Amino acid sequence: MVNFILIIALFSMLLFLRIKYLNLYKKVKFVLFVSIVFLMVFLIVIYPSEIIDATRSGIILWANVVLPSLLPFFIGAELLIGLGVVKFIGVLIEPIIRPIFNVPGEASFVFAMSITSGYPMGIKLTSNLRRNNVISKSEAQRMAAFCSTSGPLFMMGSVAIGMFNNPSIGPYIVLAHYLGAISVGIIYRFLILGDEPDFHVPSKRKNIFKEAFIEMFNARQQDGRSIGKLLGDSIKESISTLVIVGGMIVTFSVLIKELYLIGFFDYIISSAKFFSFYNINISNSLIEAILIGSIEMTMGAKIASETISVSPILQVTLATMIISWSGISVHAQVASITNDTDISLNSYIFSKLIHSILSGIYVYFLLKITDFSLGPAYQEAFSKGTQNVSNYTWLNKLFFSTNLFFTIFLTLAVIAVITGILKRN
Repeated sequence: MVNFILIIALFSMLLFLRIKYLNLYKKVKFVLFVSIVFLMVFLIVIYPSEIIDATRSGIILWANVVLPSLLPFFIGAELLIGLGVVKFIGVLIEPIIRPIFNVPGEASFVFAMSITSGYPMGIKLTSNLRRNNVISKSEAQRMAAFCSTSGPLFMMGSVAIGMFNNPSIGPYIVLAHYLGAISVGIIYRFLILGDEPDFHVPSKRKNIFKEAFIEMFNARQQDGRSIGKLLGDSIKESISTLVIVGGMIVTFSVLIKELYLIGFFDYIISSAKFFSFYNINISNSLIEAILIGSIEMTMGAKIASETISVSPILQVTLATMIISWSGISVHAQVASITNDTDISLNSYIFSKLIHSILSGIYVYFLLKITDFSLGPAYQEAFSKGTQNVSNYTWLNKLFFSTNLFFTIFLTLAVIAVITGILKRN
């Protein structure tokens, strides 16, 4: 089967060589995409039962975990943006956010929602704000760079407890992940991303609360939709986005299964033995974790937790880097969400690469400084963690996410009011 893939690749290369003139890059991408789709369909015909199992796993993951976890955040955030409440919070917090990240105060709301609910919430909200011209293109690029994070429930529950069977590593992963995101935001603060290269210093306001209310009412009037239509549109838009996310999850679940079936990963792992000539010994499980993690972070983090051929600190470091990279699966979700905006996908992917490197450095030194030790992760840990999570019903997860959304929103509102009071004095 690997030979079949090589034949497809050779055919594509020969076809590429015939294309010598205009739009070479676009034609190359098109031919490559067609070849990949053809191969995926061909493998579905050859391995129907295995593909059905992979599809079922992806659908169950989406329906039981992603849907109840993200639905309240998507609907609630859409309503708050339409009502102008996000604008109110943004005006109050902008004096703090703008000097650090060179983005408007609305970024505080987007970042809070992202670190609470996880991928792809931050990108969804950033795209909405850009689509409604609330933020500029450069501000959207900066927000997309640091407001795209994993959620603490995934890192603490699924990774630390479910995969490593050690809750004590959770805070290390969470802290390093969010420090990495903040660092990326600061780095992008100094980058010229298009339409607003100059740093903007907010003007001194005589009455910041009055201006916040005025901006909120203006945003509500510009939206113009009735409460009923706003609610309906919020639900429709949220469900539509979640269906796209679910489709991406299923697609990449099938893709990874197909790559396993044709022996692609085994071929890459065996080819990596070439490095032995340079006295570099890389274990098969480590290569597998990197390969799978580059595509899908959950499976990659799981394999990293089982890679006992490296030190425990490197296990945690690799898992943290995979989570921060988020995988091509999440990148595909981002591409679909930002498709009708001018947010650059290349800039976003570059920011995730920086995020992965920085979070890996942070967690490595945090573990070294605290002299952290971790016993070998048991392979049964992930299944036990999954069973514990499955004990929560679908409604329990939905209610928990709803309560968490309101808690974060009220906390952010209180911080905004306190900031406004201090700024006013």
